[in-house]
Amino acid sequence: MKISRVLALFLVVLIMASGCYTERISNQNLSYLYDRDASFLHPEFNILHKDDSVTELHFRINSNELLYLQHPESKFYSAFFRIRYEVYTQLESKLLIDSSVVLFADSNLVMDGKTISGILTMKPSQVKQALLKIDLVDLRRNSHVRRYYQIDRENPSCRQFFTLRLADSGYPLSRSYVKNDEVVILSHSSGAKSAKVRFYHREFPLPKPPFSVENPKVFDYEADSIFTMQLDRPFNFRREGFYHIQLSDSTKHGFTLYRYKESFPEVKTVQDLIEPLRFINSNSEYKTLTDADFPKAEVDRFWLKLAGNQDRAKLLIQKFYSRVEDSNEFFTSYTEGWRTDRGLIYLIFGPPNIIYKNSASEHWIYGEEDNASSLGLTFYKVENPFSDNDFRLDRSPIYKSSWYSAVDMWRQGRVYTDN
Repeated sequence: MKISRVLALFLVVLIMASGCYTERISNQNLSYLYDRDASFLHPEFNILHKDDSVTELHFRINSNELLYLQHPESKFYSAFFRIRYEVYTQLESKLLIDSSVVLFADSNLVMDGKTISGILTMKPSQVKQALLKIDLVDLRRNSHVRRYYQIDRENPSCRQFFTLRLADSGYPLSRSYVKNDEVVILSHSSGAKSAKVRFYHREFPLPKPPFSVENPKVFDYEADSIFTMQLDRPFNFRREGFYHIQLSDSTKHGFTLYRYKESFPEVKTVQDLIEPLRFINSNSEYKTLTDADFPKAEVDRFWLKLAGNQDRAKLLIQKFYSRVEDSNEFFTSYTEGWRTDRGLIYLIFGPPNIIYKNSASEHWIYGEEDNASSLGLTFYKVENPFSDNDFRLDRSPIYKSSWYSAVDMWRQGRVYTDN
């Protein structure tokens, strides 16, 4: 395995192991995956396949999230962190087929925020479909963050064979969206010079409440427009919608880029404030907000009416819209994260206490496991050529009372499940 030396990083020790058995990840509580406050650390990871057997793991972390201590004699500040990856065939597997541990150190005479980045090259593997588990630990603070990623070496048209980077930066972007003013460069590991782009502009409806059983509409794959783009050259995606980029028409899979509203994933505009309120508004309240001459003032009045005083209103606003932004980070797929089924539940009920994941679904539990009063919901993964993060709630009338209780709590000026 190779390490890219970037920003004074250096390899301290390397350990590799494989062929042992561990506890199934699908039996573990993974609720921390959807809790931004679960760790001080918020690294970015990006997977790039150089070919069908060799994979690069790109990492990036803000030095401000690491704990630096000053040496009393040299006066240098130093931080140490560790990255360990493990490879399994799937979430349900107990067989560990590959793993490595790498220790890093960073030293500075003057403390100023910077980005620490590097590349771990994983050894060739005959396993084409696998699960990658990554642990990053700040050894000074003993803080820890864990992430999981599906590896797909089988399909050279999938996202992981493409690299997206800003035109003025050499580091691959881990996000799937671009902004109006961003000029990006897209390349493919095969060295292909051009690709076909299918552009879609779709207005997706908000998800129904969890008790409302409905048959989802079939997606119309006929593109609004089709054009050819040059790879390895600067390009700007200006129109809102999503762009499905393919090297071949033989498969629906490809690299999908999204152009959401300019403020995404943050809540910044009045429209950002109003739209999520549809989940807790009555029809007349929502119409009042959308028709108001001064909608921001109307939003403030709405929250103040629910809360009863300004301090409580500020708390409600902070909690509600932080959940919108967190949903955008965790659940975004073909539409913004807060507009998905998981985003709907997360926004109203908050982060679940327990999450179990397997290859086909996620099961969320609010409360204690095996407690009759706890709420359990299951989301099933949808095969979607535009995203591997598309999950649909298994809706049922049994959720009606729980839903209205949660909404009523918000309308009484209280945060539901303030974890």
